[in-house]
Amino acid sequence: MLKKKNIFILISIILILVIAVIVCMLTNKAYKDNYSSKELYNLVSESFATDGGVRILESDVILEFSEEDISYLEDFIVVKANNAKNINEIGIFRVEAGTAKELKPLIDKYVSNLQKSYRAMDYFPEEVEKIDFSKVTVFGDYVIYSFLNEKDTVSFYRNIEKNIRK
Repeated sequence: MLKKKNIFILISIILILVIAVIVCMLTNKAYKDNYSSKELYNLVSESFATDGGVRILESDVILEFSEEDISYLEDFIVVKANNAKNINEIGIFRVEAGTAKELKPLIDKYVSNLQKSYRAMDYFPEEVEKIDFSKVTVFGDYVIYSFLNEKDTVSFYRNIEKNIRK
């Protein structure tokens, strides 16, 4: 009787592990990657509110992120508020399948450096919230960062999720 119970427990553990592996495999492919970064930005741009418009940074901005070879980067868009008193900024980076984890530390470092820089500049009080709510997130083959207030951050990432979830 004791052996049957042990066998049942062992089989249960194996089944749980198999289910966990399957769930991990499925969630890894839970996002569409068929949008360019600019197309994805256009889908969610309403959650990027700015007074005075925005400016899209050119390709040389990638040098701010890394001096390393990032040949796995397929495309990106970095958008900043035009108004110097507003630090709203987002970046959407699309990478080759499975390489988002390589890019994320570079974007984390960029965001951290920008946070330090903004804090040193002693920005307007309403902009400090954006520094506090800045974040870097991976969605499948996209690495995305933002400097937005709490409300816009929630809206922005919710819209990203809604548009690329399979």
